[in-house]
Amino acid sequence: MTTILMIKTELMNLYARYEKIINPLARAVFALVMLVAVNSRIGYMTRLDNIFIVLLVSVLCGALPTGFTAFVCALFTVAHVSALSIEVAGVLLAVYLCMFLLYFRMCGRQYVVLLLTPLAFVLHIPYVMPLIVGVAGGMSAAIAVSLGVLVYYYLSYISQSAAAITAISESDSLEKIRLAIEGIVSNEEMWIMVVIFLLVGALVYLICKSAMDYAWMIAVISGALLNAILNILAMLSFEVEVSLMNLLLGSFVSALIALIVTFMMRGLDYSRAEKVQFEDDEYYYYVKAVPKMQVPTTSRTVKKINSPRNRRS
Repeated sequence: MTTILMIKTELMNLYARYEKIINPLARAVFALVMLVAVNSRIGYMTRLDNIFIVLLVSVLCGALPTGFTAFVCALFTVAHVSALSIEVAGVLLAVYLCMFLLYFRMCGRQYVVLLLTPLAFVLHIPYVMPLIVGVAGGMSAAIAVSLGVLVYYYLSYISQSAAAITAISESDSLEKIRLAIEGIVSNEEMWIMVVIFLLVGALVYLICKSAMDYAWMIAVISGALLNAILNILAMLSFEVEVSLMNLLLGSFVSALIALIVTFMMRGLDYSRAEKVQFEDDEYYYYVKAVPKMQVPTTSRTVKKINSPRNRRS
């Protein structure tokens, strides 16, 4: 445990020292991963599937805020879908505009959460997102996770329906629009996952806000169990196609990742918790203070000793 805490402290000190270099580099790498994932999953426009274009845009994303990365990823997906169908791309663009102009305008800039959720689905660890945002974010971040679920399932629907979309006559635009809207309205599995992620994120958030000891650990484990139970109920009640083995393994791995992330963010030492009571003219306060786990790093000083030169007699 002491070694882990020392590594955590060293990483925090390293980040504080090189923050101006790490932040743009991390944004550039993140944008590169997202654009490569977009091109590999829905690469209908071959001109965008060019490594030089991807690298150039990634460097530009590294120099600008994260919101620009979300805008570029949305632009790439709309451009790819437009190569398949202009009408379907128009519906996708309307979905993005609703998210960017309505939700993110009112509830804060949760662009990273929105981008990470589809990526988590691609990496087969989607259940980690409501667990982490429940601990580190809040209900607004949980809603961003649900929007990320919507984006992933809708893009998957477009990929699965590509043959049906191209089979429709180019003059029958209304039929393409109807098919595109049906992928949002009638996608039962997508809406079930949206509700499950909202409920899991809300449970984790509420438990973390309680004053019980090891609340964040209990919250992550409870959220993982609730996620597994709700998915099993969805399998039995709504015939949602989910592999039971993948569900259990994914819930376990997601809970493990969430525990590691939350420990690195807010590892608390409950053995040194203190309860304080005080009052003023209007209220009487009961305060519970729990210190974070910290290990001071040892500073090493190197002394250079020069041997005296042999003088000639």
